[in-house]
Amino acid sequence: MRKILSAVFIITLSVVASGQDSTSSKRKTKGIVVLPAIFYSPETNWGFGVAGIKYFRINDDSLSKPSNIQGVFIYTLENQVLITMPYNLFLKQEKLWLRGEWAYYVYPYEYYGIGTDIDLSDEGYESYTANFLRFETNALYQARKDLYVGGTLFFDNYFDISTQPDGELNTQNISGIDGGRLFGLGVTFILDKRNNIFSPSAGFYMEGRILKYEDVAVGDYSFTDMYVDARKYFEPAERWEWGFQFYHQSVLGNPPFYNYALLGGGKLMRGYYRGGYRDHHQTVLQTDLRRYLSKRIVACAFGGFGSVSETLGAYNKVLGSYGVGIRYEINTKEKLRIRLDYARGANTSGFYININEAF
Repeated sequence: MRKILSAVFIITLSVVASGQDSTSSKRKTKGIVVLPAIFYSPETNWGFGVAGIKYFRINDDSLSKPSNIQGVFIYTLENQVLITMPYNLFLKQEKLWLRGEWAYYVYPYEYYGIGTDIDLSDEGYESYTANFLRFETNALYQARKDLYVGGTLFFDNYFDISTQPDGELNTQNISGIDGGRLFGLGVTFILDKRNNIFSPSAGFYMEGRILKYEDVAVGDYSFTDMYVDARKYFEPAERWEWGFQFYHQSVLGNPPFYNYALLGGGKLMRGYYRGGYRDHHQTVLQTDLRRYLSKRIVACAFGGFGSVSETLGAYNKVLGSYGVGIRYEINTKEKLRIRLDYARGANTSGFYININEAF
């Protein structure tokens, strides 16, 4: 059975920028959470690092949406590096929303093949290592209350890819094995009526994006990537939270193998290695049911169904995922949480530790 270890955080620190004491009746406008980490996997050996989130309100209005910058830095004994910094910045009284990610990886990956006719056992994959640089930014303008529309710029650069000489990536000359640059421009919209951006329990959220990559100028590949992400949240009873998510992605054209629709990971279809199943189309439907056990402890049960396919809607193998988890609410005013999940799928399982909910 394939087991996935997202990360094991052995120490939890709350470093407060301006009195992040959740027992206070006043919501603070800024704060920092830092989580030192240690983990082990056969591909990486021992790894060490730190993950954290800094949140703040630019206009010092405690009722406004908090801007936030997250960060993860990991170094392993195999001289591998993982640095990622996703961000959300609300400016001009929330009229402008800047969001995106900066990332740099020198890290091992697993490739199982394309489609659903694959084996997720320990022997069913080939490993490869790549240097990976990402720059993504979205400039979203408030068209009306809760509705944001704007442009997206996306740049990826894969280089120094090391594959197995007798593996499928080489023998079948899969697109992308030589690396290359991806440059995309597109349009994004977000309708956000959640009651909280970190761990919502009421309202709904919808996001859609169309991104066109071109093999001109700085780009080396031409394809189109589009997705829609719809979420609905309820509070069916006191101390209960119930969320649903529908996600669909279509990648049209001839993308490199690392830019197919990738099923799995710590947010979509937990229990599956992200990219274990990949193809041109992906559809996922999942749910989380959470209950407060105390002021800070939240229990969770979750499950979902999803699949990938070469042709839109032609899913010949539907995959299931289910699991349980526990959350510790670091800040009860902002609902900042540390999330620990254990999930199972078809011949696979995984542990995940992260900040805030999966969706």
